[in-house]
Amino acid sequence: MTFCVVLAQSEEVLLENLAESEGFSSHDLEEMLQTRGSLNGATKEDLELSGFLTPYQVASLLDYGKRYGPFYTWQEVLLIPGFSQEDVQLLALFFTLDNVKTDEKIKWSDFVKKGKHTLLMQTATFFPRGTEYSPITESEYLKKPNSRYLGVPWYRYGRYDFRLQNKWQWGCVLESDPGEKAFVDFASFHVQAKGMGVLKHAIVGDYRARFGQGLLLWNGAQFGKASSIGALCNKEMGLTPYTSRDENAFFRGLAATFGYRIFSASLMLSYKKLDARITEEGFTSFDKTGYHRTPLELSKKNTLGAVVAGVNVSAKGDYWKVGITAAGYGYDRPDAGTITYYNVYKNRTLPFGGLAADAMLRWRSYRLFAEVALDMGRAPAGLAGVIHYGKDGNQWGLLIRGFSPKYTAAYGTPRGRNSTSTNEWSVQWAVTQSLPRRWKLDGSLWAYRFPVARYLCRTPSYGWDGRMIVHKKEHRFQIRQQRDISDKGVLDKTTASVRTGFALSKRFDLVLRGDGTFGYRPGQDPDAGGAVYAELDYENESGTFRGSVRISAFYTNSWDSRLYLYERDVLYGFSIPALYGKGIRSYLNIKYTPVRFLELWCKISCTCKETWTLQTKVQVRFRF
Repeated sequence: MTFCVVLAQSEEVLLENLAESEGFSSHDLEEMLQTRGSLNGATKEDLELSGFLTPYQVASLLDYGKRYGPFYTWQEVLLIPGFSQEDVQLLALFFTLDNVKTDEKIKWSDFVKKGKHTLLMQTATFFPRGTEYSPITESEYLKKPNSRYLGVPWYRYGRYDFRLQNKWQWGCVLESDPGEKAFVDFASFHVQAKGMGVLKHAIVGDYRARFGQGLLLWNGAQFGKASSIGALCNKEMGLTPYTSRDENAFFRGLAATFGYRIFSASLMLSYKKLDARITEEGFTSFDKTGYHRTPLELSKKNTLGAVVAGVNVSAKGDYWKVGITAAGYGYDRPDAGTITYYNVYKNRTLPFGGLAADAMLRWRSYRLFAEVALDMGRAPAGLAGVIHYGKDGNQWGLLIRGFSPKYTAAYGTPRGRNSTSTNEWSVQWAVTQSLPRRWKLDGSLWAYRFPVARYLCRTPSYGWDGRMIVHKKEHRFQIRQQRDISDKGVLDKTTASVRTGFALSKRFDLVLRGDGTFGYRPGQDPDAGGAVYAELDYENESGTFRGSVRISAFYTNSWDSRLYLYERDVLYGFSIPALYGKGIRSYLNIKYTPVRFLELWCKISCTCKETWTLQTKVQVRFRF
């Protein structure tokens, strides 16, 4: 059970909000879809944390499973009272219907006869190519060796995955970005075994670790910056194999989880090379782009060794859970980074690491959760929240954060407004309220204060972010009001969006949307922008062919008034380009399934401003 916690709003709204926060990428969405849990094995807690199911729907799903056994098709869910086609589409996006039995004895022949294989291949390119790919003389190249990329302007990606009865899983990922010379610039692999008595599962290779609410040990996607109720509380996943293509956010080594009755213990050890800028004094900065296209970028590749060790011990009952996490980490070179106004409190000397304790309690219709952490310098960080599940799908949640400016946790997740869980006091409130005629209201308000200087703001500051969304199926109205303080001054920004969709026929749907933004700084001219689009969707009767085409126009005064519009993409991908300036953008996205074991995707997008750019992406998936 992974990140279905985020769907208190639609997928489109959620991903746009996360893209604006710049803490979420297509790699995170890819992992979400690859690590979906099975609906047949979901518990009441899993379903409640989904954020888009009402208590009545949760009870109905569990009751159906007890009466009739596992689901075999998504059409069965439609037979349950209280479920619409929209609900089933959301369930299918973040759950699977896989068999979850793990008590079957596996024979050696089962690896050949019953194993499920998936092979995914993707390539992409763009036009025009730019000066980085243009011809150059040898003498000019010797003068400016970093002015040209060493490789071809094509993206190359392949992934193989094997699974057997939810007990065995292994796979590998091979990738090279456009401009990289190496045929395989990034490689990842993993092997996982589950259901071995007290040893619940073991992982060799690449993996992720996510414990508690993420203040100390959590490398992977999380949705604390989203405005939904489910995103207030992180769903602990423990140790999981790494199957995505982000070259930074994972561990490499050994990991295992042991369990006995209500107790469990997870151990992990990792050693991994990081990209960093190295000087005689040590490393001055990390390079997390993953690009190795020029001699300068190649000089930073795998230059810094990082070791991480961690342990988590927890106990869990039907309505409660407590856990303790300890982690330590270090590097083979000292931290020689520049000390400036926004990182003056960062811990730069050994030892690195910390200790955290988390708890969860379910009481009647309330879920209470909290985590507190101390780093090795005894700097604290903590958060506490409550979620209330009401009638008719009505819910509300409250989260309070308190992070010391000195708190340092390199492998924790950013649970606040900043890029790390540090330097913040804040209160976040979210609510979902049913309205007449099946309309719903989603609202949130996040008020925050930064006690000391932060990036691009040299003084203590504050701000707020309020959102309101009224929606019903394809119809949605959203308004957002923000205040942000930086070195540029106080910015008050309002953003509004209207979206509607309707069926033109049995096979064609039309979606229309318009967005606008208005920002104001005292003593400066207002900064405004707008965008509109029309999108046509088609699916044939057999479901083997799906296609969508969109054309959009946008106009903004500057980068600060940019707008984000969600776009359909290939499997495990999404596009949310930042539209700014004046121009037109369009795309065509197609999925075709000629035979049961083969799926094809193709996306072509074009942006026309002062100049034009064309991007193409092709993806193939085999399942056997």
